[in-house]
Parts: sequence; C-alpha cells; structure tokens
Amino acid sequence: MISNNLATEVLSSYRKEINDAIENLRLEEIIRASQFIGSLSKNSTIFIAGNGGSATTASHMATDFGVGSLRRRNPVRAISLTDNIGVLTATSNDLSYADVFSEQLKLLAKPNDFLILISASGNSENLLRACETAKKLRVKTLSLTGFNGGELKNVTDLNIHVPSKMGSYGIVEDVHSMISHMITECIRAAPSIQ
Repeated sequence: MISNNLATEVLSSYRKEINDAIENLRLEEIIRASQFIGSLSKNSTIFIAGNGGSATTASHMATDFGVGSLRRRNPVRAISLTDNIGVLTATSNDLSYADVFSEQLKLLAKPNDFLILISASGNSENLLRACETAKKLRVKTLSLTGFNGGELKNVTDLNIHVPSKMGSYGIVEDVHSMISHMITECIRAAPSIQ
C-alpha cells in the first residue's frame, strides 16, 4: 500500500505538471483548429486517429464533435479511424500496422475533408503515413502532439502542441482530451452555417 506521504508527493507532482502544461497551451492554436472545423462544408468529414490511449481519445473526440453539434444546422460529421476492429486487424494482418489508417483514408476520404492525428510522441509511423495519404487526397491535417512534437508536428497543416516532459504520457493524454472538449465547446458556441 502506498503511504500518505508518497501518495501526496506523487499527486502533487502530477497536478503541478498538468497545470504547467495547461498554462503553456497556446490558445491561438486551438482557436485556429476550431475555426477551421467550424468552416467545413456540410459534405466534409473529419477523420480522427491515434494509437493506445490516443486511440480512445480519437473515439471520444469523434463522439463529442458529432453529438456536440447535432443541434446545429450544419452538424459535424466525424469518424474515428480507430473504431473498426475488423478493419484494423485485417489491414495489420494482410498489409501492415503502419497502413491501418492510410488504407481507410484511401477508401473513405475526399478533398476538403479533415484529418486529426493524435500522438504524444509525434513519431507513430501509421500516423505519419496517414498524413502523407491525406496530403495526396487534398485532405487538411491537424496534429495534437506532446513532448517535443516529433515529426508529426512538422508535417501537418495545423498543430496543437502540449509542452511536457518526455515520458509524461498521462499528462499529454489528459490535455489532449481537454483540447477535444475545448474544440467541442467552440463548435457548440459558433453560429451555424446556413
């Protein structure tokens, strides 16, 4: 069992690190992403992908964007590329895990859609390949990154970076989830496009 002193130390450290990460977020990055999403046509689709904990953030984000905009004249159509386990396992088995998101985009995406890629490290090969495929399809891209941002930070059209210590996955994932909710709130607050 963890002692009260050690638990207090661990929790205080976590709270300080997450507060620092939140304090250092650049709101203008979140505003730009929110404005872009809000300006998408009603025929556009937002695709979202991530690995591990970021896969569940992708799923949660797709839910928030879609359900969060249902009362608008132009609801957001959002799909998490992490949610079809059959497609993920078939692509992993028959092609490679590096292609699990890019192959889905080849089937589903069209110009003027939008792709959000979530990665603490910013170096996941399957996300980098998805970004490359998106560019070929004329799909705009946004990355949510942490640590030093990795390669993903530099190859997407927009980036929201969570400044954090290397290895602090929980901090980055928590703040990415918060960013999802912040964008959702902006979507809800914006006037609907006719």
